[in-house]
Amino acid sequence: MRVSVKLVVFRHPEPARWDTYASYCPATNNFCAFGNSVSEVVEKFKKILLRDLQNRLAYQNMKNWGWEISENSAIPPIFTDEYMLQETERIFEVTIIEPLIISVDVELPRAEKTI
Repeated sequence: MRVSVKLVVFRHPEPARWDTYASYCPATNNFCAFGNSVSEVVEKFKKILLRDLQNRLAYQNMKNWGWEISENSAIPPIFTDEYMLQETERIFEVTIIEPLIISVDVELPRAEKTI
């Protein structure tokens, strides 16, 4: 099974603080992926997403964020692009120019039952 979520990636106006690019994913409530290129940000986010998916039975956060979780599946909530952009701007407290909305697809890893 493949899992797909959308990620907002943008050039941050304060690169000394956040690197050149930053991102936010409302489905995972994650704003920790940042880097010097878009591909670096996406790769960092994939690692975070895979860790969260692997621990989906142990973590309650994914269910709290609207995911439908089971041992054999993980279905994320769906957000409009407009909402994603608004939330990203709100969280980072910036106006985003030329945002990239990227679909990130990963293979669902085997679920770990404990952390």
